[in-house]
Amino acid sequence: MRMELNIDKAALIRAVRQEYGIDIQSLTFVPEGEVAHGYVAGCADGDRYFLKLLSDSRLGQISATGLDFSLPLAWDLYSRAILPHIAHPIRTSRGHFRTRFEGRPLVLYNFVAGRRVGYELPLPDDVLAKLAGLVGILHRSTPEIGIENRRYERFSIPFERDLVKSLEMLESITSTDRTGQQELQKLLLPRRDEILGCLHRLRELQHLVQAVDQEMVWCHTDLHGGNLIVNDQGDLYILDWEGALIAPPEHDLFAFVDDDRFVGLFLPSYEREFGPASLDSKVFAFYLYRRNLEDLTDWMMRILHENTDDEQDRNDLAGIVEDCISGWPYLETAIGEIEAKLAQGAIG
Repeated sequence: MRMELNIDKAALIRAVRQEYGIDIQSLTFVPEGEVAHGYVAGCADGDRYFLKLLSDSRLGQISATGLDFSLPLAWDLYSRAILPHIAHPIRTSRGHFRTRFEGRPLVLYNFVAGRRVGYELPLPDDVLAKLAGLVGILHRSTPEIGIENRRYERFSIPFERDLVKSLEMLESITSTDRTGQQELQKLLLPRRDEILGCLHRLRELQHLVQAVDQEMVWCHTDLHGGNLIVNDQGDLYILDWEGALIAPPEHDLFAFVDDDRFVGLFLPSYEREFGPASLDSKVFAFYLYRRNLEDLTDWMMRILHENTDDEQDRNDLAGIVEDCISGWPYLETAIGEIEAKLAQGAIG
């Protein structure tokens, strides 16, 4: 959850009018999201749009590098009705998918009215089945979509250096540092060897998956409840395509493979659209470990270098405990269960 930027809203409204030719009258801040500052942009005639200003944070800069790929992809999926129910960019008056405001990338999207599914509970059965089908359509449509500036999965560990340096920084934190940084030290320094052990395991998996000939498809890569909205008609919308790239199907499926409903509900809905899937336990394992350590690194970097208030520190520390540390004892168990299901022909 982000704090609102200290910006001149009137100047931002004028910039949108000038760049898009849309008569924006109001901006309402939406305190959600990790990499951008979001606003509902209202017009005098009642029309609404969603405006994103990417932050100048580490995650915001990473996300900005993929806009030349993800924005045309989202537009293509929408305009060709491959996935009509997604958040897609609005073109500027000059036909561009984005512009800039005060040095930050600015993107205007269609407004999606409805209920955000959220992060907390497992997805309801109907939402999970619909999402599986949409992912199957996305993956199936790979040959039809011709986008320039494509991004491909390289099975890299781009956060490795930041993770190691952050662990080193924990040793130098003192009582003069922010409370959140001291709490981070107490939480993670005793677990340093465990974290490095997970990183070592991830490197092993990296070498294994790089040696395998993978089927590659268009992937969203961040399919969780926070990026899903259900409207009043029951349509499921997928938001936030900034992380999209061409990758193995497992990149989108790994978030659901440990759900008890994966075999009986998710996979059948997915394969009805995609066709029979050939899945690999090593690839699932790579993504399980990489996402865990990637999230850990992101939260550590924010606490050590970006946060300025105690509430944001508390939120990030809670994320580390709930989404990273709590999963470490079960990673290998989950991988073993995936391997068993694959061996029995339950999946793949």
